[in-house]
Amino acid sequence: MKRIYTILSCLLLVGMLCIGLYALLALSLNVILGQAGIFHMGHAAFFAVGAYSTAILNTMHHWPIFLTMPVAGCAAALFALVVARPIIHLRGDYLLIVTIGIVEIVRIALTNNLFGLTGGANGIYGIARPSLFGMVFSSPKRQFYLIWTFTILTMFLFYVLEHSRFGRALNYIRYDDLAASGCGIDVTRYKLMAFTVGAFWAGMVGTLFAANIRTIEPTSFNFYESVILFAIVILGGSGSIAGVVLGAF
Repeated sequence: MKRIYTILSCLLLVGMLCIGLYALLALSLNVILGQAGIFHMGHAAFFAVGAYSTAILNTMHHWPIFLTMPVAGCAAALFALVVARPIIHLRGDYLLIVTIGIVEIVRIALTNNLFGLTGGANGIYGIARPSLFGMVFSSPKRQFYLIWTFTILTMFLFYVLEHSRFGRALNYIRYDDLAASGCGIDVTRYKLMAFTVGAFWAGMVGTLFAANIRTIEPTSFNFYESVILFAIVILGGSGSIAGVVLGAF
């Protein structure tokens, strides 16, 4: 009986870890899709850039996991800025199709061992566990506390962002970008900022994902993952932070 209880507890922790990671990714996508109303189904690409940045820095240059997190976020944000700038003027289904293509391009590039750094189809192995003040987050229970602490912090920060001037501008753009432009809002600039913020956070979540499973490969960042994230945001209610977390469950 005790063994069954232990197995069920482990399964519950693993399930909650998975939900926490999806909630974090969906919250970062919610800035782009839910608040700005940008039809974006390529979020797994930003997630991949962050995860691979952490894996490369940790396994090849022995950076601590938490130190790689802001670098992974910045790498994903820079990539988002580069790919979003030429396509941001597209609307609706056209933008959706282009972002799908971005995911596939990133996956193929990773599979082909980009610059000899990504390990090809085999991916990167041996990623370290995160540690803080000598405490290593190795057990499922410690990982649970880490990921859900980060999730709660993310919910709070995005709630503040939603009620800031930036968040209100994104909501105006979502309802009517032409009217928002007429009110003096630089629509292109705010859309690019939404892409950058969402990608930055997805990149940092990639760090948590890489440190959690310790092995990453291109198939972990396919189009299907982007579909799941898109569905979570839509299911939870676009723009609703609590709804997105509920959708992740």
